[in-house]
Amino acid sequence: MRGTEPLDFAVLPTQLRHAEGVYDVVRLANGYDLDRYCHCINPEAVAEQLERFPAGQFVAVTYEDGAEKVIGMATTMITARSPSEPALPWYEEIGSFGLRHHEPDGHWLYGVEIAVHPEYQRHGVASALYKARLALVDEYGLKGWYAGGMLMGYHRYREELTPSEYAQRVIAGELRDPTVTMQLHRGLEPRAVIENYYPEWKAGHAAVLLVYEPEPRKKQRGSGAGKMVKKVRGSSLPLTARDGRGQRRGEALGERTRDIRD
Repeated sequence: MRGTEPLDFAVLPTQLRHAEGVYDVVRLANGYDLDRYCHCINPEAVAEQLERFPAGQFVAVTYEDGAEKVIGMATTMITARSPSEPALPWYEEIGSFGLRHHEPDGHWLYGVEIAVHPEYQRHGVASALYKARLALVDEYGLKGWYAGGMLMGYHRYREELTPSEYAQRVIAGELRDPTVTMQLHRGLEPRAVIENYYPEWKAGHAAVLLVYEPEPRKKQRGSGAGKMVKKVRGSSLPLTARDGRGQRRGEALGERTRDIRD
């Protein structure tokens, strides 16, 4: 099925009925069999996410034999931390799989997780999920979106390059990374290399800080940022937790999509 024929699917706001399907997709995208436990976003965490920020959670679904099947997921939260502040490791940023650090009064959207079922990749599912989550920036009047793109191809060069050196070459287009290259092609701007972002040996535990800002706001900020990518160590500073209500700013939100960890 992977990339061989057209796929009919829809991107929907996540509902509790999707929780088991979300857990299955995250496990499969991370290489786990469905009969194995995975310390990741699970049904209980999905329920917490929907309590804190329901508008920020999305699934991609298709229909097989009349039944709905989750084939992709995306999780986001709002944060008061800007991408110009010292980067935090992934789990310290989010506080918990249930998004304990979601801050509804913040000004930035943070990409927590995106995953696509391995059998349904290369059908535009991830692109549709990205479109849905980035639409929240305008919907909520936020400054932008950012996330850490894991350097999942680094293990092929670990004997030759440091994670930072590998990241610089990926950003320059000299090397292709299965995660970050795809994200760069979506127009996301690389701002820094984050060391000790998430314990993943394939990525050297490192990620590229990727930022999206709507064009008018980017022009106001200036055009110099992002040309020189700096290296940042993941900090152990705690992030203040607030209760998130998941309330929308402005008009009602309409419908909008891990093969990668955001």
